[in-house]
Amino acid sequence: MKREDVKEFNGENGKPAYIIFKGKVYDVTESRLWKNGKHMGRHKAGGDMTDFISMAPHDEKVLDKVKYVCDIEEDIPKEDPKEKWRNLYRRYHPHPIFIHFPMGVLYFGVFMLFLFLIFKISEFERTAYYALLFGGTSVFPAVITGLMSWYINYDRTLTEIFKNKIIYSSFLILLVINAVVARVLSGNQEEGNLWFYIYAISYLLAIPVMTFVAYNGGRITWPD
Repeated sequence: MKREDVKEFNGENGKPAYIIFKGKVYDVTESRLWKNGKHMGRHKAGGDMTDFISMAPHDEKVLDKVKYVCDIEEDIPKEDPKEKWRNLYRRYHPHPIFIHFPMGVLYFGVFMLFLFLIFKISEFERTAYYALLFGGTSVFPAVITGLMSWYINYDRTLTEIFKNKIIYSSFLILLVINAVVARVLSGNQEEGNLWFYIYAISYLLAIPVMTFVAYNGGRITWPD
């Protein structure tokens, strides 16, 4: 069976659902994880799942539970220009490295802002502002490496999860920029100033937005 033939078995309209892994064809029709030929709402039967399964939290032993069909009759192999980047990504994992720093720093910054609002100690607010500067700046490499991962590992597949991450990551960047600008325009006045309240509200809103982005990232690694 050739790759083009496997595409016909996509699990739709009563057809069997086949996938390819390392040159072998597997029948996942009876698997509850591949209902109607779809897995996690973003992978479709009929294609090569080698890269996706290799990067999944589970290993290839999950295929022991499904039926082996045959080996693929390979055409002349074509070099994938993204394979070199995939190997680099698998080795260094830049997105997971960059994403944790802004999360930790911004959570800490909001905690300090809460302490300031309660105790009115200016050092708490100053610490919160510095955390916003450092944490907000580090959001950019986190988003950039996330887009790299989306392109290299997922071929820019635009599912609900990735739409959420892209939209709310953009919203997070706007909130961070808005908070910094408002803090500067407040003239270092810690309270009683419209710009200060805009700064505080933008800062506080950034946390649930960032948490939602992280939650969707978790859905990629540990699917429902």
